[in-house]
Amino acid sequence: MSESLKKGRGGIISIIAVNNQKGGVGKTTLTFNLSKGFAARGKKVLVIDNDPQGNLTSAFFENPLDLHSNIIDLYDGEKQIDPYKLDDNLFFIGADIHLAKIAERDFDIIFKLKEGLQTLKSDFDMILIDCLPAFGYLNMAALNAATHVLIPTKPSPFAMVGMKDLFDTVAKVQKRLNADLKVLGIILNLVEGRKTTIANELETVLRENYEFLIFDTRINKGVKLEESPSFNQSIMEYDPNGKISKQIDSLINEILERLQI
Repeated sequence: MSESLKKGRGGIISIIAVNNQKGGVGKTTLTFNLSKGFAARGKKVLVIDNDPQGNLTSAFFENPLDLHSNIIDLYDGEKQIDPYKLDDNLFFIGADIHLAKIAERDFDIIFKLKEGLQTLKSDFDMILIDCLPAFGYLNMAALNAATHVLIPTKPSPFAMVGMKDLFDTVAKVQKRLNADLKVLGIILNLVEGRKTTIANELETVLRENYEFLIFDTRINKGVKLEESPSFNQSIMEYDPNGKISKQIDSLINEILERLQI
């Protein structure tokens, strides 16, 4: 690993894959808000869209066609990529539908993201990778490149099934590709304000099965949280005094504590 990426600005760099093979758990919105929140705390952050749908790219850009820093160049490895500077502490590498072609490549492609990150000249405190909700080369590449995986989930029956599949995948990656990969934690995300009996029971089961991996903070579902990316704003910018802004801030505190930053 290059010296700049190995050490970052304040110690060992954290590369966090925000991942769940189950869709609809709010991975992209969470990645968007965390990246802006960490940057506002003075951390130098690189955030990467690793999903061909490009939803994270759309959250940062009114017109995604303005993007001149595309992750496909990291996988191709044909030219130096310069992350797009959003502000002094926040840099971005986006994605579009061309990334879907990765599925047609051979197995060696899963090493290209890690290799590409090593070539970046800029030094960062943190790198966040937004993963797509499916198993395949792109997810394997993200887990191979990461130091940690952050798992958003919802207290629902389908999420419980997906959680086991994800932990099986993480275990295989740890055994065969990336022994240093750690589970940073599980965040209960998009939780309904009015909890049902089944939601309470499922949350209890999650906490019993995964104990200390579950963050204390829970992120509620909310209209403003869903609206804010449409205005290219985090929830902290869009509704700074709202309950969900405070929840995101609390989650950032917990993550930094777990990373010992």
